[in-house]
This record gives sequence, C-alpha cells and structure tokens, in this order.
Amino acid sequence: MYQYQCPRCGSQFMLPNAMNSVRCPSCGEQFQAVMPEATPPQFGTPNYAYGAPAAPGVFDQGPSGKSRGVAGLLAILLGSLGIHYFYVGKTGGGFLCILLSLITCGLWSIIPLIQGILMLTMTQEQFESKYVNTPSTFPLF
Repeated sequence: MYQYQCPRCGSQFMLPNAMNSVRCPSCGEQFQAVMPEATPPQFGTPNYAYGAPAAPGVFDQGPSGKSRGVAGLLAILLGSLGIHYFYVGKTGGGFLCILLSLITCGLWSIIPLIQGILMLTMTQEQFESKYVNTPSTFPLF
C-alpha cells in the first residue's frame, strides 16, 4: 500500500499500487505523486531487505581487534610454533608451545590442530574470553 496526500485539500489516502498521476477521492483533484527517493543504507546499519542481518563472520575482528578465524588458521597451519599464541598476545604461551614441540619431536602439533578447529567453531565472545581476555599465559581448551 502506498500513502498519498492531496496538495489541495490535504486529505491522506492509501492506494494499492504506486502511480505517477493520482486523483484525490475527497476533492477529485488530479496531481502528480512525488515518490520519495530511496536512500542507500549507511555503512554499519543492518539491512533487513532480505531477512535478518547476517551473523558476524569467522574472520571479523572482535572488540580486541583479534579475529578468531585468523587465530584458528594460524593454530592449524603453524600451531607447533605457537604462532596463534603470539597473535593473541600470549608470548609466554608461544614460547612454551615451541618448547613442547621440540621436547615431543613434533607430536605436540596435534594439540594446536585441535585448538584451531575449536577456535573456528566457537563464537567471537567465547574466543575473546578464552584466549584474549584471560589472565592465563597458556590457555589450552
């Protein structure tokens, strides 16, 4: 339904279709309808045109500026070197991870692989509380 207002008598009425030329049902005045211009959505505002807004992506940054997707990929690909701990700011955990890799002759790399998969499946809030905002130097699972 489209709402129109007559410029002559001021009455408001609704019509089912959008039309360029409209006749007022009250006074019979025929006038050109002015269609409001569509404004593009502003950056950062949700667009509900196609349903609910999309959930944040895996690689979107959280409040701390760290992405769980980047940390998860680093854990999967370079986890035995502790790069994912260096990324989230846990340098002690990164050095401990390197030491554990050397001591176990690389068997330690299974643990960061599991960590990376878990990082990719958890929410950004869980990632922030478990790996970024924790006081622990070496957060595991």
